Amino acid sequence: MVPPERSGFSGRKLPLFRPGKLFFILLFFFCLVRPSYLVAVQELSPEEVAKRLETKLKSITSLRAEFKQYYYSAGVQEPLTGQGQVFIRRPDRMRWEYNSPEKQIFLLKDRNFWLYFPEDKQLIKNAAESEVLESEVLGLLAGNFSLLERYRVEFNPFPSDRQNVYQLRLLPLEPGQFTYILLEIDRRSWLITKAVFFEPAGGKLEYHFSRLSTGQKLPEELFQLKLPPDCEIIEAGAIK
Repeated sequence: MVPPERSGFSGRKLPLFRPGKLFFILLFFFCLVRPSYLVAVQELSPEEVAKRLETKLKSITSLRAEFKQYYYSAGVQEPLTGQGQVFIRRPDRMRWEYNSPEKQIFLLKDRNFWLYFPEDKQLIKNAAESEVLESEVLGLLAGNFSLLERYRVEFNPFPSDRQNVYQLRLLPLEPGQFTYILLEIDRRSWLITKAVFFEPAGGKLEYHFSRLSTGQKLPEELFQLKLPPDCEIIEAGAIK
């Protein structure tokens, strides 16, 4: 996604993004201890695990979880991090609320995507094209597409602090945003506890999910923003 220009609105120059803020906007679209390596015999095939995951995601009406996000750029050992809560209400409501490194809210509602920065009293409004709604990060968590129609799946153990999980590698059938994706799936809840996205240039984006709950009533107010009277609103056009 190309960030919206910060000038040229109503003939006045808008404030520039701080580097941290720009990073998390790009990262979101680019775009749900002791190590253990899973070597137990798998009861299901990778395709069966993918089908059950897909069935689970499509069956739930809502999902709430805490998340930690890590982004490792190519050749850099220390990641950029963020954390907060995510709320999903199928079919078309999603809210990512970052508590650190600064307060930010990413809201998807009625095919519109809003980026709100409370400290700056600034809101960026975009229209979300279908490609965004079905992108890997959003699509995987919301169950917006068929896994087996989009990926070749196989078992792929990787370091984890969790037990009793399935670990899959998803290889895109067609070239896309990521070269491959690793998923960790809880065997009891059939929810994603970790998702790792590998970029062609060598970067890596990780989401670790905890305190997951489904079926809760998420009120419409959760997917609305209470803006101060002096909030700056930027209409940025469609995200493709």
